[in-house]
Amino acid sequence: MPRIPELFRSPVRTVRAGAKVLLAGLLLVTLTSGVVLAAGSNGNGNGNQNPQMGITLQLAPSSRSVTQGTSASYNVVVQPSGGFVGNVWLTISGLPAGATASFSPAVVAAGPGSATSNLDVSTSSATPLGNYSLSLKGTSGTLQSAVVVASLTVTAGQHQPFTISGNPTGLLAPGNAVSINLQLANPGNNNINVTGLTVSITGITRTAQAVANSRPCNPSDYVITQFSGNYPISAPPGNSSLSGGGIPAARWPQIRMLDTSLNQDGCKGATLQLSYSGTGQGN
Repeated sequence: MPRIPELFRSPVRTVRAGAKVLLAGLLLVTLTSGVVLAAGSNGNGNGNQNPQMGITLQLAPSSRSVTQGTSASYNVVVQPSGGFVGNVWLTISGLPAGATASFSPAVVAAGPGSATSNLDVSTSSATPLGNYSLSLKGTSGTLQSAVVVASLTVTAGQHQPFTISGNPTGLLAPGNAVSINLQLANPGNNNINVTGLTVSITGITRTAQAVANSRPCNPSDYVITQFSGNYPISAPPGNSSLSGGGIPAARWPQIRMLDTSLNQDGCKGATLQLSYSGTGQGN
């Protein structure tokens, strides 16, 4: 009789223990399945997915420095990714005033390899000095590249000199004055403002008779009246003159020979060498 309860308790314990093992096994399988799925969702198991297509722009060099009126060149490389194949349109923005840009070619065929284009940025003499950021972008349908920035620095260039010339409008005689219609030659592409015009005598060539008879003629035998009009004088590109600018002859520079007994023979028929000077801004 005392052994009967023991026989009934043993099977019960065995069944309960088996149930615990079975539940633990189910729990382990569930956790393992969850780990596998999580690995696939974070990108470690996406070998069967296609990579995303795209295009990238690269510059060489990324920055250039030019003087006003000159140009700078950049090499643009269009790099495809993700199997992209197609035409890419290149555009630029952020150009300073007076500057233009051109791509050669403006449309490149990229894929499966890279494609190149040359970017030329031209400035003018009127382009403001400073540092500029030029934004480049490639577009193919709805696909766009990230913006790439090209740096451009514009510095002051050497301006082309303008020239001044002129001749007396008549023959010099003792006591008489003649006006000089100054000619301005502007080789640049923009108007220049001229100030400070001056005329001076740099040399005198006497006639052979005056030299043979030792009859002198000196710059002191002449009086020069400088330009008396309003400044600045606008000189457009090319050739211009005081008369062409509407300035009356009474305002032009004048040269007068003094009326003395000595210079009437020494300066008669003499040839004067004149020099002209002035200051121009804006070229």
